[in-house]
Amino acid sequence: MTHPLVRSVAAPAPPAPAALPLRRREEFAYGAGDLASNLSWNFVGSFLLFYYTNVAGVPIAVLGTLFLVARLLDAVVDPFIGVLVDRTSSRFGRARPYLLFAAVPFGALGVLTFTVPDVGDSAKLVYAFVTYLTLGILFSLVNVPYSALLPMMTRDRDERMRLGSLRAVGSSVGTIVVTAGTTPLVAALGGGQHGWTTATVLYSVLSVGFFAWTFAGCRERHTLPVDPRTHDLRATVRGLPRNRAWTVTVAYGVLNFVRLGLVLAVTIYFALDVLRRPAAVSVLLPLVSGAMLVGGLLAPRYYRRLGLRRGNLVALAVGGLAWAGLGPVVGHFGAFVAVYAVASLAVGLSMTSMFTMVAEAVEHQEARTGARQEGLLSAGVSFAVKAGSAVGAAAVAYALAWAGYDPSSPGSATGTVSSLYLHVPLVLIALQAVVVLLWPTTLPGADRTPARTPARTPARTQETVR
Repeated sequence: MTHPLVRSVAAPAPPAPAALPLRRREEFAYGAGDLASNLSWNFVGSFLLFYYTNVAGVPIAVLGTLFLVARLLDAVVDPFIGVLVDRTSSRFGRARPYLLFAAVPFGALGVLTFTVPDVGDSAKLVYAFVTYLTLGILFSLVNVPYSALLPMMTRDRDERMRLGSLRAVGSSVGTIVVTAGTTPLVAALGGGQHGWTTATVLYSVLSVGFFAWTFAGCRERHTLPVDPRTHDLRATVRGLPRNRAWTVTVAYGVLNFVRLGLVLAVTIYFALDVLRRPAAVSVLLPLVSGAMLVGGLLAPRYYRRLGLRRGNLVALAVGGLAWAGLGPVVGHFGAFVAVYAVASLAVGLSMTSMFTMVAEAVEHQEARTGARQEGLLSAGVSFAVKAGSAVGAAAVAYALAWAGYDPSSPGSATGTVSSLYLHVPLVLIALQAVVVLLWPTTLPGADRTPARTPARTPARTQETVR
């Protein structure tokens, strides 16, 4: 029996209409969207656990469960948001309206998340759960459409790689600002609850402004009419595993964000309890994003030469070997930072490819079923971010609770913190390499140098959304 989303007669997808190349300002506007996301979301990933335990006084024993349950619950919402994007039809387009209307509530919930009231432990837990869960849902309302926007903007492989790279650059800049600037900013604002809440207000205002830039500066050139076949959600979701490029991308992303979520959450404890250098927080966390920034700049040429599959395998191999070298140099901070920079650069380079992998999966879906379904397929990226970050942060919270971590007793869980930081990421990098081996080499350009797109005629298509 033919699957409802598969064409009964195999036929090649129609050629993409001619369109002008993307303007540089439009590419920068797209990159601003991930700058907006990471000013808020990586602030949460890097500092929320520390804020809960050391500022708000939320009991650590249940924080692992809070992170895990809240993230997994709101990750379930992502496919529905993806379908909502696929069914949206407005004068602003299909994805862009969400960047306009969901950004302000997302910023407001960020502030509320870092404003836990001084009440009893049970009430703190309820407040933390509700705000953290709602923040994740609102993040989906901006991030899923934002991810879906990339394949709507261009079908040119080089342009998609540039957009993905600029997205990685925006992510890196946002994270560098947050990770390098938060602790001195909070201290300058007076520290304590007031300092953390005020810092969150500043980040949220900037985030809303950058989302507005993305909305105003980008256009949807390659959206097909709403396909009535996508109304059957169960049939649509059942068909997703048949898109091998998509399943590999989601698995790769989950492992990537488990590693990233774990590293971001445990770095502050590693700096305080293992390195015994509080200032190292403002060195190590920005290095993660600085390396991804450099990786984003190198990615277009690097992946054009090696392809997605081979390029990721090389990057992960170098990153894994460098990470394995961190343990022997823990006692020598200069050498530790140098090795850490190499590891972060290689692994960060592999992260930038995820956005292009999703765009390839969208093209594969259209060739296979006739429907592009950018929203639903991009929801896989949001799921990977949330599920991975949830598992990573929850693993840190559970491990610290099991080890008897006491905020008032420095060094109370040094061995556990050291293992989380030095050993667990190695396992996750190895698993990512195994997953990327499954990337389908039969996709156009999947593991070879993609052919240059022929010059296009300077005419806008009717698909362009003004």
